Amino acid sequence: MKDVIVLRGAVCAAALLSSSAAIADVTAADVWADWQKQIQVYGSENISIGSEVVDGATLTVNDLSMTMSDEFSSVTTNLGPLVFTENGDGTVSVDVPDSYLIAVNIEDDMIVDLEVAQENMAITVSGDPDAMNYDISADSYTMRVAEFKGDAADVEGDIFVKANDLSGTYQTSADGALAYDMIAENVDVLFDVKEPGGDGYVLVSGKLERLGADGTMNMPEGLDMDAPDTWFANGFGVDSTMGYLGASFIADFSVDGDAGTASIQMGEGGFNATMNQSDLAYGFAFDGVDVSAQMPDLPFPVSFSWDQAETSFYMPLESTDEAEPFGFKFALTEVTVSDDIWNMADPTGTIPREPVTAELELAGMAKLFFNILDPEQAEAMAFADTPGELNSLQLIGLRLAAAGAEITGAGDFTFDNSDLETFDGLPRPTGEVNIGIKGANALIDKVVEMGLLPAEQATMGRMFMGMFATPTGDDELSSKIEINDQGHIMANGQRIQ
Repeated sequence: MKDVIVLRGAVCAAALLSSSAAIADVTAADVWADWQKQIQVYGSENISIGSEVVDGATLTVNDLSMTMSDEFSSVTTNLGPLVFTENGDGTVSVDVPDSYLIAVNIEDDMIVDLEVAQENMAITVSGDPDAMNYDISADSYTMRVAEFKGDAADVEGDIFVKANDLSGTYQTSADGALAYDMIAENVDVLFDVKEPGGDGYVLVSGKLERLGADGTMNMPEGLDMDAPDTWFANGFGVDSTMGYLGASFIADFSVDGDAGTASIQMGEGGFNATMNQSDLAYGFAFDGVDVSAQMPDLPFPVSFSWDQAETSFYMPLESTDEAEPFGFKFALTEVTVSDDIWNMADPTGTIPREPVTAELELAGMAKLFFNILDPEQAEAMAFADTPGELNSLQLIGLRLAAAGAEITGAGDFTFDNSDLETFDGLPRPTGEVNIGIKGANALIDKVVEMGLLPAEQATMGRMFMGMFATPTGDDELSSKIEINDQGHIMANGQRIQ
């Protein structure tokens, strides 16, 4: 919980002054009025306003402070002065300070002051009270650790994230729906910390190219900010995407006398996340990754790379009358490692050192009996015999390729939830899965040659494959596993259960 309050407070304060959470209208007074309406969701007792000064078409707000806390931590910031200026053409310009501090206090032991600095930030707001549009740009936007205090006072270092050439748009609406589309030409990252009272250090430096983010958020009125577990049940939802065109990082460290270095080169990548009362979806991908490192206790440098790494899943979160789709995907393709690593396991080069690929994709239909994000129903689901029912499951694709061997597969099953006896409490499946195997015997021979597998165990393995698979070519096997509507399990047409 303490991590939630720290993150929420820091992001909220930073976002307000970058206009990713501010509300404005075509007049300065309405801009400020809507802004106050939005920040009131954090509780009027946590907000302090020094003064409001009107001078013609300009409204200046001084000493706007916000404090958020729980039993573990607190976050405090002063956002003023803020200047709202009517431009005479139906738009409003918002001027924000060049920098401000966010004080984070964790259990009264560790205190960190974060400095947010923005260079040439320009914000222009247009639209009407029910639909407001922000045009935003800045030469740079930086969040840096300004000072360590308390138990962390003896920490020395420099930690920051800096977005350069920032631009984008942001829209708000009266019903609480928000939308944004932001991009930074590049982002610099630095983590440079020295060991307190010692000679150790950790240095990580990097850059991301063309970092962009877009998405929507629905934040209706009446959300209890002290009870985040109730947000989604009351209409909160997010749908966001973030991506970059390339990245590079270097690391150098020395801890307790152990030193090492590493470098990482990355191609295109990013993530997406959707979560609301009814659906959950998440995915990330990191392509074209190349890593080289010199680690402690290893006498040689190591390196590895992959072409694509991807994981994604989606599922329903609430009960419905009809089944809803779900799915999962994992892919790690063309993985290669340096010969020094291979030589540790296979110094004679017996096993083919081909790239390794692992891919799995599943999809199906299922129906929940409970709303997972409703706290009361979630508690009831924990004690339920069956939280829902599985209607279908499809193996869209399976591929494992390594050391000259390959396994592929695909299949499709439906499930009869009225029959929970045939398979001992599980709904009875009907369908088939087809498996293909290439190069397995050659790989077994090489493993036996290396002495890693006794010959008698290799013979048993070949016999097992012969029971469930049939030859289709030179060192190629196939197997079809079926479950018919009587619940019989068949392997290549022969019943095995």
